[in-house]
Formats: sequence, structure tokens, C-alpha cells
Amino acid sequence: MKQYLFRLDRIAGELNAWLLAIAIGLGMLDLTVLAVKCMPALPPPPGAVSNANPAHTADPSPSPQTPNGRG
Repeated sequence: MKQYLFRLDRIAGELNAWLLAIAIGLGMLDLTVLAVKCMPALPPPPGAVSNANPAHTADPSPSPQTPNGRG
């Protein structure tokens, strides 16, 4: 029985290093998410479509090409 307790103690000692590394990684992830949530939102890019003039949107259809492949 004493043998099993020594083995269990050794396994627990090795797991502690892994658990510490995982805890540090999760803490860093938590701080990163907190920092991003505290930052103000970025303004929309200047090329964004506005509701003021929707006629200036780009045509998503491809341009017609000639049968020989040269447009």
C-alpha cells in the first residue's frame, strides 16, 4: 500500500507543473479578453456602405467576357 501512495505522490507532483502552466495560460487569456472589452469600438472603415446613398454600391456580378477568354 505504501508503494501506491509514493506513486500517487509522484504523479501528483508532475501534474502540478502542468496545472500551473494551464492556470497561467487561462489567466492570460482572461486578461486579454478583459482588455479587449474595455477598449472602445473601432470606427467603421471609410469605404463602408452607408444608407445615405445606396446606389454607389459595387456590382457583385462578374464582368462579361468574350468566348475566347479575353475581356
